[in-house]
Amino acid sequence: MAQKAYDSVRDDYMTPSWIVDSLLNIAQTAFFSMDVCCSEANIPADFHAFNGIYDGLTISWRGKCFLNPPFKYTRNWLRKAYKEIQEGNAEEVYMVLPADRLETNYYQELIIKNPHCLFAFLPGKIGFIIPGAENETPKPSQKIMIAIFSKRVMEIQYSWNYYNWFSTRAFIGG
Repeated sequence: MAQKAYDSVRDDYMTPSWIVDSLLNIAQTAFFSMDVCCSEANIPADFHAFNGIYDGLTISWRGKCFLNPPFKYTRNWLRKAYKEIQEGNAEEVYMVLPADRLETNYYQELIIKNPHCLFAFLPGKIGFIIPGAENETPKPSQKIMIAIFSKRVMEIQYSWNYYNWFSTRAFIGG
């Protein structure tokens, strides 16, 4: 059986503002408490765990967190997000994740079967911003899902589906 390589040429792609703005609206805030995995500050947040300065995998998270990890390390970041929610450190975690890993044990356990996780699949492929080329139009390259760890998943799901965020429906794990 062929194995898909999740490696990319780089791992510092930035999230398009239309995704960030929608997630901020869903989170009912003007900025996140933390961007836990970033190479540059392109997300409105009180704290940015810059790659090389702070390691978001080792520090404690707090408040409403944003996570768009290097996709080849999704498993590590997803497990850290789950742990931070379970330990009561983070209030909510808003994640931009690859949509092509639903068959993996960690997606099944941490997203699909998690009653405190809301998830949705964005239509089409999404392009991410290359640092230093922010004025160029991103080239669509990846199917994306949004996952949110929160104790308020029912409230968030209602809002998401009522306002038709991202023109797609949101589901709760369980």
